[in-house]
Amino acid sequence: MDGVKPSVDTTRPTTLLPWRQLGLISVYWLGINAVWGGYEWFGQAQVELMVGQAARGTTMAAIEAVGGLIPILVVPTAGVLSDYTVSRFGKRKGYIISGSFFDLLFITGLAFMAMAKPAGWDGQALGSPLSIATYALLFWGLQFSSNVAQGPYQGFVPDLVAESQVGIASSAVGIMRMGGNILGALVMMAGVQTNQYGAALFAIGVLEFSLAALTFRFVGDGPPGRPREGRSWLSIAKEAWGTDVLREGSFLRMTVVRFLFLMGTGIFINVSLWYLRDSLGQTDEADQALWGVITLGSLALATLVSAVPAARISDRVGRKPVIWAACFIAATGIAVVAWAPTPPLAVAGLFIMGVGSGAYLAVDWALMTETIPLVTSGRYMGLANIANSIATPVGLLLAGPALIDTLTRAGMIGMGPRAAVALGIPVMALAAVVLIGVHPRRDPRRPGSSRTTT
Repeated sequence: MDGVKPSVDTTRPTTLLPWRQLGLISVYWLGINAVWGGYEWFGQAQVELMVGQAARGTTMAAIEAVGGLIPILVVPTAGVLSDYTVSRFGKRKGYIISGSFFDLLFITGLAFMAMAKPAGWDGQALGSPLSIATYALLFWGLQFSSNVAQGPYQGFVPDLVAESQVGIASSAVGIMRMGGNILGALVMMAGVQTNQYGAALFAIGVLEFSLAALTFRFVGDGPPGRPREGRSWLSIAKEAWGTDVLREGSFLRMTVVRFLFLMGTGIFINVSLWYLRDSLGQTDEADQALWGVITLGSLALATLVSAVPAARISDRVGRKPVIWAACFIAATGIAVVAWAPTPPLAVAGLFIMGVGSGAYLAVDWALMTETIPLVTSGRYMGLANIANSIATPVGLLLAGPALIDTLTRAGMIGMGPRAAVALGIPVMALAAVVLIGVHPRRDPRRPGSSRTTT
């Protein structure tokens, strides 16, 4: 749609928010990422049982690749619709509560489909074509409803947070995102240990809906929606795809940086069960759960240790130097994990990777909001979320058929997850290169600064 007028900036809120409100603005990220952190373990176990070990990587990649197309359409569209929504609940919150409600419905369906791993399983397929198709449809439904909530939700930070608090708000978002991934995985590990995959996934769904309700009740409404001026909702939905976004070069490059960084660090979580079992030899389910807790716990601890200092440092030196350092640190940790011959060395590598991830996540949200026109923050942050949504599917698409399944069929089952993890090293390097071209509109070190072009 070429007729969309270029967006202009508006001024951020100037009222400083109390810590409680900053926490409430970011807490729903904990629920969203708990769902997907838990699903990664759930999906690895269930897809492997349904299709067998020889086809697990290809099938998982195919299901998630199709699932990755859904956010590309849904998130920006929901985001721009929320920019124009006027209701007594504000412009964002109705999407969040309804999306999370349907999340719970689809999660319940997946939970009912969950297979328990039979004793003495020989790695052969246990599912039927119908069960596999039903599973995929439920997963794609979850992708749809989750992203209906996520698109508008991402507008809260630019809507509500003053410039001087963007750094700390970004670090809170980063902590909640990584913390949610870890929490979801830990809950699912308990399900693995007890063979109660479905119950564990359902518990995560209840948590997400509860946090959505908390957000709905206690987060401020923010500025009112923009007037539609007689335009139909269809024409507004099309606005999400206006070609004016192609003029926002720094925003586009920052979205690529986000995609690459999250793919590079996220591959481990997406193959972590296979890595522990096949690469490190932890075949006992109790040992898998124990080392799963330790490895993911080290990631969580490292994220917490690095996030707030990274945000404060970025307020002084700028966001980009912190992200460059994060790329280097994360790549170093990835290399250690890919090589590690024992679980303790893998934990050390994951801690290093977690420091890099925490530093990146602490400033990612801040730099992204500093590259967008604030007047349509829902639209732009929705477009940016495409990177979050497709990072995992693309990573699996690259690693699953080409690396994991090929090496498994060649009799080197333990090398598959290692090769997949190592893929993150060149991806981190590419993210650092793309970041060179990012030039934010606003600089937190110079209050009132603004760029009209990127």
